[in-house]
Amino acid sequence: MADMTWRIASLRALLPDLESALHSFTSSAAKFRVVRTVNSTTTQPKTLYILDSSFNPPSIAHLTLATSALKQSVASEQSPYRLLLLFSTHNADKAPSPASFVQRLALMTMFAEDLSQSLKTAEPPLSPDVSTISIDIGLTKEPYYSDKSAAIANATPPVYPSKPIHVHLVGYDTLIRFCNPKYYPKHHPPLSALKPFFDANHKLRVTQRPADASDESSNDFGTTEEQARYLHDLKLGKQEEAGFAPTWGNNIEMVQAEEGVGVSSTRVRKAAKEGQWETVDQLCTKSVAAWIKDQALYSEDASGKKMMS
Repeated sequence: MADMTWRIASLRALLPDLESALHSFTSSAAKFRVVRTVNSTTTQPKTLYILDSSFNPPSIAHLTLATSALKQSVASEQSPYRLLLLFSTHNADKAPSPASFVQRLALMTMFAEDLSQSLKTAEPPLSPDVSTISIDIGLTKEPYYSDKSAAIANATPPVYPSKPIHVHLVGYDTLIRFCNPKYYPKHHPPLSALKPFFDANHKLRVTQRPADASDESSNDFGTTEEQARYLHDLKLGKQEEAGFAPTWGNNIEMVQAEEGVGVSSTRVRKAAKEGQWETVDQLCTKSVAAWIKDQALYSEDASGKKMMS
């Protein structure tokens, strides 16, 4: 308890620095910037895992996406590894509305610290290159995954001079958006916009979205068999006319969901608004839950719109 009290106080003191970093980035020409690092090391990665989300707020679903990838897929990826928590100040589907991106950075900081601690204390112990991984907290102005990877690779000065392969950790719903021609109207055919992403050998690690009786939105994506078939169809050329090369499907890995993946941030916000703190504690990591309660983040607005700028 004393440790959590200290961490809350430390983050409160850090808020002005986070706000300054946010305003410095948004007023600059930069398209990507790392604003904070947890467990910082100078080791340059060959594989950069990227967890890109609105983090409104981070939940155990985000924790599961990250830890599952680090525990399971590192065997097929080159070390050293690094993890980037990425937040876009521009969302392709949602116009920015008034409130606090600074609080989003604060939540990401707490989440990164919880994740780092979880990896260090995992049983059985993880390999050192995973348990001591550096976790960057980054901002981008790009709304689309392909452009985000380009912004990271082309940052000046280079953030990752070793030019690592990017492995985006996403849910099935994100894969659907990633391959939706409507998001690329300036390209002909539209999905040819993804060519630089796959030419750079970047990858997607897609976690299936199983149906969850407590989350109606999960019913929008069909059965896990149907989700697997979607990727199979991409490899067979079903989207080739729209510009998606079938060989690109080899850079998309689909994995089954582990416990916690179905937890939506909407459920967390609703529980926080209603003061159901036991539920918030179950759906979030310890420090994230404590920060939500300390700051009364969703007490008036379960939609999260007050966290949108």
